[in-house]
Amino acid sequence: MIKQYKNKKMKTLKINQILLLIIGLVVFNGCVEDDDFDTPNTNIVEPVIDGTIIEIEAVKALLEQQQAAGESIFEFEETNSYVQGYVVSNDEGGNFFEEIVIQNNFQNASAGLKVLINVSPLFGRYEVGRKIYVKLDGLAVGLSNGVVAIGEPQGSDLEKISSAQEDDFILRSAEIQTIVPNVRTLAQISDDDVNTLVQLSSAQITQSQLGLSYAGESTDEFDGDRILESCDADGGFILMQTSTFADFKALTLPSGAGSITAVLSKDFFGEQFTININTPEDVNFVGDRCEPSLLNPNIQPTLTFSNVVSRWEQEGGYVEFGLDEAPAIIEGYVISSDESGNFFEELIIQNSTDGNDAQVTLEDGDMPPNPRLGFRVSLDRQDLYQTFPFGRKVYIRLNGLAVDVENGTFNIGFPNVSEIVQIPDGLVDEFIIPGEVIEDISPRMISILGVTESDENTWLQFSDVQINRNLLGLTYSAEPADNFDGLRTLESCLEETASIELQTSTFADFKALPVPQNRGDIQGVFTRDFGDDFNVIIINSPDDIDFNNTDRCDPDFLDCTDPSGGGSAIFEEDFEGFGTYASEGWDNINISGTDTDWFISSFSGNFYSRISAFNSGNAEANVWLVTPAINMDGTTGEELSFDVQASFDNGTNLSVWVSTDYAGDPTTATWTLLDAAIPVGPASTFGNFETVGPINVSCVDGDMVVGFFYEGSDSSATTRYHVDNVVVTGN
Repeated sequence: MIKQYKNKKMKTLKINQILLLIIGLVVFNGCVEDDDFDTPNTNIVEPVIDGTIIEIEAVKALLEQQQAAGESIFEFEETNSYVQGYVVSNDEGGNFFEEIVIQNNFQNASAGLKVLINVSPLFGRYEVGRKIYVKLDGLAVGLSNGVVAIGEPQGSDLEKISSAQEDDFILRSAEIQTIVPNVRTLAQISDDDVNTLVQLSSAQITQSQLGLSYAGESTDEFDGDRILESCDADGGFILMQTSTFADFKALTLPSGAGSITAVLSKDFFGEQFTININTPEDVNFVGDRCEPSLLNPNIQPTLTFSNVVSRWEQEGGYVEFGLDEAPAIIEGYVISSDESGNFFEELIIQNSTDGNDAQVTLEDGDMPPNPRLGFRVSLDRQDLYQTFPFGRKVYIRLNGLAVDVENGTFNIGFPNVSEIVQIPDGLVDEFIIPGEVIEDISPRMISILGVTESDENTWLQFSDVQINRNLLGLTYSAEPADNFDGLRTLESCLEETASIELQTSTFADFKALPVPQNRGDIQGVFTRDFGDDFNVIIINSPDDIDFNNTDRCDPDFLDCTDPSGGGSAIFEEDFEGFGTYASEGWDNINISGTDTDWFISSFSGNFYSRISAFNSGNAEANVWLVTPAINMDGTTGEELSFDVQASFDNGTNLSVWVSTDYAGDPTTATWTLLDAAIPVGPASTFGNFETVGPINVSCVDGDMVVGFFYEGSDSSATTRYHVDNVVVTGN
């Protein structure tokens, strides 16, 4: 072959060399990526455009004119026009589907639109940076999920361009450019940036969603919604949406901070901005995390809390705010925090920043009366304290939500037929928008007896209170009897017989701490227990308790210094074979109401005396059970003991007293309180019998009676007690 080659004429040699050189140059250039505008792609012939090329801005303007006339789409007919743009979407990773997003320039873009087409995949022909022309005659422009899009007209809607007509409507240019994204902060983003490639130079995934995948969680339906927070000074949040069909959906979200490049779009409802990445390589979160700040959402309330309550009253209960109604927006301030685990998947908001009625200016400029009120918001999201810290102003879009009374307080949630469920995690940001300000929240200073329904779901302070003496030494909610919540009775040192339950979740991170021993002030959310049976106060953390007064306000107890112990029974009652209280010499006296009394009951063959104010209908149920007289003159070293079973406990409301001048009326007798440690029972089931005592009563002379005093209420104090085996011994 070499010999034959050498025998060629010089002219032939030169021609072959030139041909080889040309072929080599073509092959070389075909293997090198070059975004230079002047370098053509030899695989594509530049299309001949036989009509007018119009800009994307002009297409959007035509739609705006049509919308002003009451129409939803603009159809192109006999315009002989084309729109041009550069592709910024890529469906190779599955995060875009049957759509091409184009913007008007490869850099400094000022407008973009979406082309709907029933073809997949598209990335092989419409790669990022490719310039394309879209023939408009026969198509229409309208909105698709809130963004401007082009497709085939179908009545007043848009349909995707059919695959058979792809080449009729979409023409590819040989030009490919490197797309330079517009660098924006969240505060700078506007509708002009929609359908363009933008870059957030400093952002991160919100702390509460670290550890999640892009869209591979069991709760992700259609899209995974992940919150990005800005690290820029002007702050803000935006939703990053990833399709559950994306091939990178199961990848874990990056935990650092940095830049992200994505197509700016809007959510399914077209209400808020979202960003959609082409691939995970568009996320460059490798730097240190930041402390985010918030944007001013530029939202104005249209309703007061009172408006919402009034509508609930007018409709006789459950209220659902329709999406087709006028905008229903309320503003309030967060007073709960789940940082310590004492609140879970809920926000408590009130409309004022202090104990006074709220001041609010509605969207129409009206300043109606706005009495101080609070709502609970139920939502399927945790670690809310990061986005919604204590004092954060929030706006709630009620359209699409429902309001009702649950567990005795007003609750906002997602409608489910005629009941409320949690707002799904993916929709939380549609309805609850954080404001940029965090206010100092001052509690309403109020007495325990002074609270009313209007104080529910608001921030209160009770002054000069203490934990009931029988509960000292217990933890907040780590006792075996604590089921879901621990209840510890707070009693007032200013109001006689005033008490309220301190409720602490068994999931709180401070549950195992001992309750404070002293007296002082406490701040917390005033609400009702899970069964709407009694009032409770819930703290965000132990820092809300300031019990710095070591001088407790416990009553004076019988203090016998005489020696006691041993001896035989001089009085005993086990209620076996017991007749009536009267026939046995006992007194059963309700001094405040009716329908609540002590009575004899039994379980598994054991008889005892029983009482509870539950379902009694009594606002007060103060009932004495008094023993027959016990003569103390013939013995020494006397001691009292008895067994108590506390069940369905919502606060200690049983005390034990002795008197030597009792004559049948407990209100006229002189009573001395015994230091009897009444056991605490479980909140939602039966406890066990526990022995109280022995209590030294050796300093009592003459005829002594023992009084078991139950201070109950059907609305707040319904603990059920069984008393058995009452014994007084002496030597």
